[in-house]
Amino acid sequence: MSRWSNPSSRRGFLGRTGGLAATAGLAAALGDGLTCRDGSAGRPPAGRTQSDGTTLSDGTTPRGAATGYPAPGTITADDLVDAGTLWSWTERMAGHGPRLPGSDAHRRHIDDLAERLAGYGLTVTRHPTRLSAWLADSWSLRVVDGDGRSHTVPVAAYRPHSGETPARGVTAAVVDVGAGDEPDYRRTPVAGAIVLADGAVARLSASVLGDLADHVHPPEARSGLANEDYSRVWLDVPPQPSLETARRHGAVAMIEILHLSPALAAGQYTPHQQEHAALPTLHVDAEQGARLRSLLARGPLTATLTLTASRRETTVDYLTALLPGSGAPPPAPAPTRAPVPTRASVPAPTPAGPTRATGAAEPRLTPGAVLVATHTDGQNAVEENGGPALLALAEYFSRFPARDRPRDLLFLFSPNHMVSEAATVKPDAWLRGHPEIMNNVAMALAAEHLGTMAWDDRGGTAAYRATGRSELVTVPVGHSDTLRELAIDEVKASDLTRSAVLRPFQNGLYGEGTFPYRLGIPTIAFISGPAYLVQVAPGDNLDKLDRALLHRHTLFLARLLSRMLALPTAKP
Repeated sequence: MSRWSNPSSRRGFLGRTGGLAATAGLAAALGDGLTCRDGSAGRPPAGRTQSDGTTLSDGTTPRGAATGYPAPGTITADDLVDAGTLWSWTERMAGHGPRLPGSDAHRRHIDDLAERLAGYGLTVTRHPTRLSAWLADSWSLRVVDGDGRSHTVPVAAYRPHSGETPARGVTAAVVDVGAGDEPDYRRTPVAGAIVLADGAVARLSASVLGDLADHVHPPEARSGLANEDYSRVWLDVPPQPSLETARRHGAVAMIEILHLSPALAAGQYTPHQQEHAALPTLHVDAEQGARLRSLLARGPLTATLTLTASRRETTVDYLTALLPGSGAPPPAPAPTRAPVPTRASVPAPTPAGPTRATGAAEPRLTPGAVLVATHTDGQNAVEENGGPALLALAEYFSRFPARDRPRDLLFLFSPNHMVSEAATVKPDAWLRGHPEIMNNVAMALAAEHLGTMAWDDRGGTAAYRATGRSELVTVPVGHSDTLRELAIDEVKASDLTRSAVLRPFQNGLYGEGTFPYRLGIPTIAFISGPAYLVQVAPGDNLDKLDRALLHRHTLFLARLLSRMLALPTAKP
């Protein structure tokens, strides 16, 4: 029995942008308020410790006020909190446990972020938003072969939001349906059975990203991308077996074989944005899948599959944290925002749960504001360490008087990256429901998955291991040639090695940046997509991060943000 998502258990890319599918050689995957607004400075009083002398919840004391607001793109590593402090913030986040949407660990992380942002003098507002929460509690798999021998089968992970069983599980004959496509079910009756299906993982190279890049840094790195494994289960390419199809044909549960090595398959929270399917499903790795098929080849196989979970309608909070500036620059001579696309997949906020702050005024933005976004839910120290990075940005920029900051900064922390659109209000729909924010935002910066090192199993042909190189970082840009050139310039100035400035693909920017982009807001994103991205693992995958690289990536964001703040027109 495994327990890694139960809130009481300690260890229990590209976001919702569509699935990277093969198309001419590619397919890409695509409140209550804590208010402390200060009209003259971001921190009350500017840059000093809190008046009662107390420290923040992480044990640190805010640094003093800074002088000499930096010229665009001149921030240095010494200007930010140091690498050790940023690392400790990442450890603190991971220490809550996997922040699966709506879990106690997730709520603790949100509370912690809110308190610390307020401690830096930002106006923090909580916005409760509906959530159909699903949290697995326990799971196991046992089979009995044709000779009556019982075998316990190690489970790699459960399939999120797949379904639930009673505590005793469900017991039924095992039927192999191969890929689990519609023709497979027509050939093989499965009514009342537990189906065994393949969860294939497309063997891709990093050239799928290089093909979308306007710039790769250093340029000579582009040619080597074809030799880098980019097989990623979270891309859902090809799509994992359809649970709806299996259920429609009468199956009572599914065992899905993830074609990954055991170490890489373990704990994979995939697919991470699935609607509830009412068909409990467990993942096994490639070795256990071969074992099950070997047992089936010898005779009938009966399985008892257990997956207990809780389901409930609840709310979870978006956080906004406002750091006011001196006012927007002069308006641009003509609007530059692209028309907002009409998409059936971007619903307006529904009355199923509150999406507006209660008990506090909405943030009052000056036109020309910059939105800085990430999300709070995640499985490990990578997913999502945008929170600690944004804390470092908030801490740095709050040290200067508001008169020095040309624009308002609004930090947005969404709580629902790891659920389907049907289960919540996604950031694009949420922003559409908050015109007082959206109408005053001139541009956006989204940050995810910093400091990652590359690990792979060579497309399933070798042991899972570190490659010795950093994970390729992508900097997608949409709706602004000015921002694209700015991003390329800063990649070069920061010498951001193993990075690629990408064009949009399939109406997305590969992660949280997709949501402002879909609303026509000029957006820069920063995101990497390692193989272990959505993996719940002992140690929270901290061993796969590099603390110096985490700090360097955060510095890049600070320098980039300073350039965005200094742009001379309201909209880029």
